[in-house]
Amino acid sequence: MDKTEKNANDKVKMHKAVYAAGAAGVVLMNMMSWWSVQFSDWYIRHIFPIWLNTYARLTSKVPFCVGELMLILAVVVTVSGIVFWFVNRVCRQKYKRAVGGFGRFYAWTALIVCYVMTLNCFILYHGSSFSDKYLEAHLEPDMMVAGISDQMVTQVRARKDMAANEKTYTEKELAVLRDYIVEQCNALEKVIAHDDRGDAYYDGNLIEASRQAMIKLGEEYDQLSGFYVTPKYLSFSDFFSQQYIMGYYFPFSLEANINSVMYITNVAPTVCHELAHTKGFIYEDDANMIGYLACINAGDPFLQYCGYLSVLSYVNNDFYESIGKNKNEYKSHVRISSGVAHDNIFLTEENWQEVEKTAVVKTSTVKKVSDTLMDTTLKLNGVEEGMLQYNNVVGQLLTYYDGELY
Repeated sequence: MDKTEKNANDKVKMHKAVYAAGAAGVVLMNMMSWWSVQFSDWYIRHIFPIWLNTYARLTSKVPFCVGELMLILAVVVTVSGIVFWFVNRVCRQKYKRAVGGFGRFYAWTALIVCYVMTLNCFILYHGSSFSDKYLEAHLEPDMMVAGISDQMVTQVRARKDMAANEKTYTEKELAVLRDYIVEQCNALEKVIAHDDRGDAYYDGNLIEASRQAMIKLGEEYDQLSGFYVTPKYLSFSDFFSQQYIMGYYFPFSLEANINSVMYITNVAPTVCHELAHTKGFIYEDDANMIGYLACINAGDPFLQYCGYLSVLSYVNNDFYESIGKNKNEYKSHVRISSGVAHDNIFLTEENWQEVEKTAVVKTSTVKKVSDTLMDTTLKLNGVEEGMLQYNNVVGQLLTYYDGELY
């Protein structure tokens, strides 16, 4: 073996060693987050904000959704690689060296993606939830509102996706909560502006108003304080509408993105929901609760209305199930007004028609695939309920109003 060949082999060995060390780093961080709530909480409090205050500040200045562009590039690069590999096979390894170079580039890119997803998403799934940090304190005066000790975390968290306390609420308390939410919706629906068709509208910058609502909420909950990215509309909102997705948090770019096609009453809660993810609260029920609190405490009747509407279906459906779907008993409770029912929608009929008109794949198929992927992703990250986690906001609401409504 000559010197040139030996140097080449040494470089290959070094390349493999460095890559193996990098891969081991990803595995180690994920294992530590699964094993230790304390490690995850420490990371979320001290390290995660660094990315938010540096990288996210840069992507926030870009006028379009960087995350969507990254996903498109990922698809293009992957498909190109497959085609290139196939062409090389057909041409009897004519482009073997080029394919090898592309393979190394793709492997390193994949490793970087694993690091980004670990740092901006996976670790967050194993930290303390919003319930653990704040709603437990709501019920336990002796617990500090700013957070709970590592020892207490270990004691109260047998499962990360549970509410912060183990108190069981009765059907009566759920009924009280449901009627309260309905009453607030009915009252506020009469206050906000509607056009001639009966559709709600907002005179102002609703996205910025929602962002300011989160900044205000950060004065009460310390983890929500500090810098907030600028929420952006999704470029492919029609496609996301087919998946019934209102917003999306892109870990790759640390962006909070929202659907531009959905009905206006969904905007404020969704903006706050996605911004909650950028603050390290990755659980969907936590983000739902944070979005609710930000809206109802905003001091703006329109945001307050949207906040109550955002949880209406969750609470109402759980209540209906709790009474065995007894229609007579259901009718004995506060009625949801026709105006509220009109505003409690995802898309208007006109927008649905536009979405279906441009759809490449049937909405039912897109939604089924999307739900399966989301459910699988959540379960792989330790969320046993999968998609049902969104519904857990009802438990958080029962905890939040404990001592106030019942």
